[in-house]
Parts: sequence; structure tokens; C-alpha cells
Amino acid sequence: MASLNVIREASCAEGFCSLGCIAWLYRKIRGSFFLIVGSHTCQYFMQSALSVMIFSEPRFATAIIEESDLAAKTADFAHLELDRIVGDIVREYNPTIIFLVGTCPAEIIKVDLQNIGEMLTQKYARPVMFAPVSGLEHTFTQGEDGVLQALLTISPEEAPGTPRELLLVGAVGDLVEDEILEQLAALEIPVRGVLPARDPRRLPAIGPNTVAVALQPYLSMTMNALKRRGVEVLACRTPIGPAATRQFYEAIRRAFGKEPPASLATLEAEAWERIGPEREMLIGKRVAIIGDNLLELPIANLLHEMGAEIVELSTPYFNRKAMAADVACLPEGLTLYEKPDVIAQAERVIALKPDLTICGLGLANPFESRGLPTKWSIEFTFTPIHGFKHAKDLAEIIARPVRRGNLMAQRGWYVSQPTDAARAGSATA
Repeated sequence: MASLNVIREASCAEGFCSLGCIAWLYRKIRGSFFLIVGSHTCQYFMQSALSVMIFSEPRFATAIIEESDLAAKTADFAHLELDRIVGDIVREYNPTIIFLVGTCPAEIIKVDLQNIGEMLTQKYARPVMFAPVSGLEHTFTQGEDGVLQALLTISPEEAPGTPRELLLVGAVGDLVEDEILEQLAALEIPVRGVLPARDPRRLPAIGPNTVAVALQPYLSMTMNALKRRGVEVLACRTPIGPAATRQFYEAIRRAFGKEPPASLATLEAEAWERIGPEREMLIGKRVAIIGDNLLELPIANLLHEMGAEIVELSTPYFNRKAMAADVACLPEGLTLYEKPDVIAQAERVIALKPDLTICGLGLANPFESRGLPTKWSIEFTFTPIHGFKHAKDLAEIIARPVRRGNLMAQRGWYVSQPTDAARAGSATA
């Protein structure tokens, strides 16, 4: 394992609320509806973040907790209100499954969404599941962890004598999922299914003969819940980039008692060949990775394998055990900041002057104004980047701002920053 120095600064997570996970989950889990039990702020965030999807009739809504609700003296008040709203949703959308999404306000005032969901499940003859997606402690991708835990509560138990099979855990695009399933079939790996299933009525059975592997690095709570049900959980690299994808499939083959075939090395070599131009562009480049989606470690590994130097690395949350396979491939002696102090980190990055900074939206413009090319970390969340076939898309995301930065520097389009002495003179004048 790499010698990793971890510094926990315990700052607030500078990223989107966990509700952001609904953006991909309501499309992934077909026939679902997400009812957010929260405040006006929750509603404004969802309207702002997902307004581009309004014409596709997104299947989510907000049950707003008003000030008058805080003064309600009985738990029946929340039950009656949510009963009325869920009834409207059933009549209007007829969803297969409804998620009661718990938010910070609902958590603070102790709304018992678990019990309410159980009562509404009986009344409306469909799962009405409590999904804890509070943003108090988590960044936006971890909201998926809460939804998958909710699905686990209704996933069936294995039947006796069920053969040993693989369960893929994590929401990825349908194209990525299809590619992974096709590759696993070619590797003769028996697959139980995927969590979340595209059709929530066909959830995979879970039990001691299930072997689970995570497709995303931010699902530690779901993986722990699987362990409690007797599932064998594999420690694999996140399949992001050619080398990581090969090692991902090799670990699965070995878990099923089979040696990895030479074809995996061939597929890796072909993927590296496809991203040759981007790799050449990134050799020797100094990169700061201070994103907010918990993909920072896999992205750092890929950049290191492409020949870049990682000069700053941080993540909102670090679980050494869950991310052990990704940690093992990091450069020796690297420092990882967990929950970094955003001001101190911005000052470090500005002083380092990296050739590329992968960061959240809030820091991109300040860095760009100082001549530091940036890439929004959120783009890695919404773009298919897993597996061999999508390595080119992933490499292009990373290389594009470097190419743009080189062009802007050549044309003198970056504005030079005034020195401290110039600022002092201007202030005196």
C-alpha cells in the first residue's frame, strides 16, 4: 500500500447537497419517484440544479416543511400531509416505487419517515421507502449510498442452493453497465444483477452466495450493509482508466477461482493506444485534484499513470478501508487532505501554480482568473467514464482544459494579476 499522509482539516464540505444524487437516480431507477421532505432551500436547490430537465417531466417533488409544521404537536401531522401528497403522486404518476427522501430539516426536527413509509407502503400497495439523504455530513454523490441502503431493505433473500454469483453495486450509465456486463460474460463470471436495478421490481437476491463489488468509491455504507447480510465484498480498484479497469476484472476473476486471461492486457493496451494523444499532452504536467464527488483518488491514479505529477490532492470524505485498492496505487509519499479548509487550500493551489486544477464549481472561476486552467469535477459524475470503452471520453475531459490553457497562454488571453506592491500603490492613490 502507498505511504499516504492524511491530514484531516475538518472543514465544511464545499460541494453540492446530497439531494444532487436524484439527478441520475430518478433516471436510472425506472418507474421511481423521489419525494423530498425538506425546506424551501431544498426546493430551490433542486429547481436550480435540475431545471434543465424540466421538459422531461422529472419524477421528483418537494414536500416543504413550513414554520407552522415545526409547531405541530403530533406525529400524525406529518403522516397526514405526506399521505395526501403520496396519494396525489400515485394518481398522477403511478410509480413503481416512491422514496421519501430525508433531508437536513427533516432530520433536525425528527420526522419519522421510516415509520411513515411503512404505513404508506401498506396503504398504496407499493414500496414507499425512507432514503436518508441528509447533506449535513455528506457530499452529493453519497446521497446514492442512502438510496441503495433503502433498496436493500426490500431486496429478496437468496433461495437455498443459489450458486455463487456477482452483484455489481453502484449507479452508472446504461451504456457503461451494458459494457461491464458484456465483459463479465466474456470472462465467464456469473452475474446476479445490479444494484440499483433498472426495474425496482426485479431487485437481485442477496445472501451468503453473493459476491459484491462496488462500481463507485462512495458506497461504503451500502457495502457494510451487504456484509451484515453475509455477502462477500471484494476490494477492487474503481474501474476508471485502462489499468484500473484491467485490475478490476482481474480481481473478480480471481475471486471466482479463475486466472485472468491475456485478453485483459490486450484490452488495456488498446485503451492506452486510443488515449495516446491525451496521455502525451499530460506527461510532466502538474495537477491539483480538489474535487467534491469522491472520485478524486481514482482520478489521481489515472493521472499518475498518464505521467502527470499530483501536487495537491483532497477529498470531502476518506474511508481508508473501503478505498484501500485505490490508495495502494497512489504515488508514494503523497499527502491527502480530508475535508480541506477551502481558503487555505485555495492559497496553496495558487502558490503551486499547477497546469491543471480539477475542482468544484465554486473555485473554478477564481482559479481561472489567475491563469490556472480548471476542470469542473462534477463533469466526471455525469459523463460515462468507467471501463475500457469510455477511457477516451475520460481522457478527453482531463486534456481539454490543458489544451485550452495552452492556447490561451499562447495568445496572451489570461489576465496578469497585479502584484501586492501594485495593489498597495493603487490603494494609497
